[in-house]
Amino acid sequence: MTKTESRLVLINSLFNFANVLSTSFVSVFIYEYTKSLVMMSIYTIIRIALFPLFFTIGGKAVRKVPYSVTISGGLFFLTLMMIYILVMQNLFSENTIYVYGAAILYGVGEGLYWFSINSANQIAPLSEHRNDYLANIGIANNITSIIAPSVSSLIFAFIANELFGYYGIFALVIFVYILIIIVSLKLDLTSKDAKPVKVLDKLWISKGADPNWYMIQVSTFAYGFQNSLTLTLTNILIFEATGGSDALYANLLIFFALASIFSYELCKRMTEKTLFRFLKVGLFFIVTSSLFLVYFDNLFGAIYFGFANAIGTAVYGNPYNYCMLNAIARYDKSENVTGRVIAKETAMSLGRCAGMSLIVAAYYLIGGPYYMAVAVTICSLAPFFVYGTLKRYYKKEV
Repeated sequence: MTKTESRLVLINSLFNFANVLSTSFVSVFIYEYTKSLVMMSIYTIIRIALFPLFFTIGGKAVRKVPYSVTISGGLFFLTLMMIYILVMQNLFSENTIYVYGAAILYGVGEGLYWFSINSANQIAPLSEHRNDYLANIGIANNITSIIAPSVSSLIFAFIANELFGYYGIFALVIFVYILIIIVSLKLDLTSKDAKPVKVLDKLWISKGADPNWYMIQVSTFAYGFQNSLTLTLTNILIFEATGGSDALYANLLIFFALASIFSYELCKRMTEKTLFRFLKVGLFFIVTSSLFLVYFDNLFGAIYFGFANAIGTAVYGNPYNYCMLNAIARYDKSENVTGRVIAKETAMSLGRCAGMSLIVAAYYLIGGPYYMAVAVTICSLAPFFVYGTLKRYYKKEV
């Protein structure tokens, strides 16, 4: 790999380390105060809904400043979010509006960060490195996914007070964010001089006008629709299935990360000829994972979900991302693809918000013990649509 590729793998893996600690435990931490899956769904909708706005702001910013600045800006807001949660925690149970303040800071920070890193992942790797680059990111991320729960287990083991254990985790996350900023400042990556396409012009396009872009947007929306399940609710449902044991929850995350590392290593063997074979296998695991978690609300369901999701994230996600990189690269020769990356990530955010909105709607329309099962079942069908769309329209970059 090139120096830029190696540095991006490091940034991805460090952020994943912080993300495993923060996303899982922030969700559980806030849930302990709210005790409402519906509120957590709304919290996630607000967070994700801000992505398109700050993707756009980030896209305008990188026309004047390097990507290191927008990465640092995103991490700054994520640091503010962690501090906000620590300061406002006791007010969460008194007034839910404070929970949404955390969602706003989270959305701003992640919007800037994910725009920057997704754009960098698109333009930095050489075409012949793309599959290995994605696999290496997956492997590095899952190595940190093993380290992160191990660290959290040690923190909870040595700090008897659970609340102070959360404080220790949040302080560590803030430290890692600062470390990523330092690494990113050495990232020599700027936007192309060519004027990017307008996001609104490319947000949706008919399959007759541009089948390749139609494929990207439709499959990305469907991918996000299913992916919404993993953003917040699955962490909470697994936590509940383990009986609220922080140590058991952390140990399960280690086991899941090991399965994912194996899967990403396997993905290095993927070729153009075997691309859809991998995607089909990953489809099975990613679809069944959430269904098991919601229909078997116990430790067995949590273990199967984690294992199947770890396999599926690699074997389903890697072929999808590989197709997306190649498909967007078709435009790179004639334009600055920043606008297209923003439009694609906007489609992903819209899909995720639609999935979370379905859960909220099911709660109010169906209620009782069945709303989650209905919503998860519908969301779990989306990967079939992703597979069908890619199978019909995908063509390797020429």
